[in-house]
Amino acid sequence: MYQVTVVLIAFTLLILYYLSTRKFNYWKIRGIPYERPLPLFGNYLQYICLRRPAFLVAQRLCERFPDAPLVGTFYGTQPALLLQDPDLVRLVTTKDFYYFNSREVADYTPREAVTQNLFFTYGDRWKVIRNNLTPLFTSAKMKNMFYLIEKCTHQLEALIEAETSGSGGAELDMRQLMARFTMDCIGSCAFGVETNTLIKSDEPNPYRVMGDKIFENSFDRGFRLVCRAMWPAAFYGLRFRVFPEEIIHFFKTMLLKVFEVRGYRPTNRNDFVDLLLDLKQNDYLVGESITTYKNGEGRQVRLEFDDETMSAQCVVFFAAGYETSATTLAYTLHMLARHPAAQDRVIAEVEEFLRRHGGRIPYDCVNELPYTMACVQETLRLFPVLGVVTRELVEDHVLPGGLHLNRGLRVHIPVYHFHHNPKYFPNPEEFDPERFLGERKKTIKPYTYMPFGEGPRLCIGMRFAWMQMLAGLAAVFRRHSVATAHDSRDVKHFHYDPTSIVTIPTHTINLKLVRRDDQTSPGPHPNAPR
Repeated sequence: MYQVTVVLIAFTLLILYYLSTRKFNYWKIRGIPYERPLPLFGNYLQYICLRRPAFLVAQRLCERFPDAPLVGTFYGTQPALLLQDPDLVRLVTTKDFYYFNSREVADYTPREAVTQNLFFTYGDRWKVIRNNLTPLFTSAKMKNMFYLIEKCTHQLEALIEAETSGSGGAELDMRQLMARFTMDCIGSCAFGVETNTLIKSDEPNPYRVMGDKIFENSFDRGFRLVCRAMWPAAFYGLRFRVFPEEIIHFFKTMLLKVFEVRGYRPTNRNDFVDLLLDLKQNDYLVGESITTYKNGEGRQVRLEFDDETMSAQCVVFFAAGYETSATTLAYTLHMLARHPAAQDRVIAEVEEFLRRHGGRIPYDCVNELPYTMACVQETLRLFPVLGVVTRELVEDHVLPGGLHLNRGLRVHIPVYHFHHNPKYFPNPEEFDPERFLGERKKTIKPYTYMPFGEGPRLCIGMRFAWMQMLAGLAAVFRRHSVATAHDSRDVKHFHYDPTSIVTIPTHTINLKLVRRDDQTSPGPHPNAPR
């Protein structure tokens, strides 16, 4: 009996070894440079074990083959391609977008309610949803809703004033502070609800609780994300899910309450809920097929617009609208605290802007704060929201030069590596906002700077993000400056969370907010709360 058991175990291990290595000659056959993979783990052992985020693993692989335009990798047991040539990035994200329109594990996106949103979905479904949601993000719509963001800046200023009322200022967690501001912005602008996260309360705020559930940073969530990415068939076959169902339930309930208040008809707020109410007048969304990007001939497609589809879009707008901007704002404030000369220029620019506009923060901030914007752009270079962008082939395709790739193969665009590559950005670890001003900005090679993505899948909420980030910085620097706290870390000592979808640190970003002399600070808008 013992011998039979040993034989069965050995046979099982051999089968597992074969299944996990049978594709390991994929890049050798095609003549693409690659690093020898490990059975089951491929080249991503440290990511699978949640020791390093995927973008740092990708950076190491790129640095192993610095002159190769393409690097073959193995994402677990499956072959994947790393792009190091900006022209190939353009090909994948723009020119041949049809073939690479999916993000990752495309066939499994319908398995969860949350992943049926604009970020995860692909093909005709993505195209139709994108077409129908794009009208919300025009410049005119952004300008019309800016008064809601201005109101949130008043509340942010009031909170900062309260926190720094004592002498010597106050040390605050910038990610938490900025998340409260951006959550109020997205709640008011998109859903017409007052999240009240900037108001102190002893009770847990339900919107903050839900935000934490969406962006839960834990070993369990990280492991689920890894398993979904590496072995999706087994993950969903065992009935696992990445996101809890209560997330969809929360947003569905919230929407129905707002719909009821508005009488199930669009109002004059022109926000996300109004757009949904307008779309809900019909049972279907209508738009062009994804084949438009292939041959220019897109047939009309109808997509059922049920409550689950609608709620899934709410989740992604809520999540992307607050977390990514909040983290970028925290990083920006951290870099300005460590570079006082740059901070002085930002303060001077903000002060002059406020004087021109009578102490108000109007929509013009998106055009009249060029140096402040350059500081945010440089921060996004150092800390891109998505360190790696993934695309998945929806059909077999041949790249220029004759490289044949199979349907389902993943292509990784190492955004973090591009942004930190001295070939494209000299002295890449140096904080230098001047890169994004004047003639120097013109020297940035296309498709090497991708904080919001590229091509048709460019972040749909980019205008909104810029609007709230610049307004938020103007509010912070109206009367205050930032300084490093006792436990502030230098960037080279940052540790990034491998369990997170986005580039966030494992530690807090604590900074000291210091009130400046009243005589040098333009007063608040007269309607700001006291």
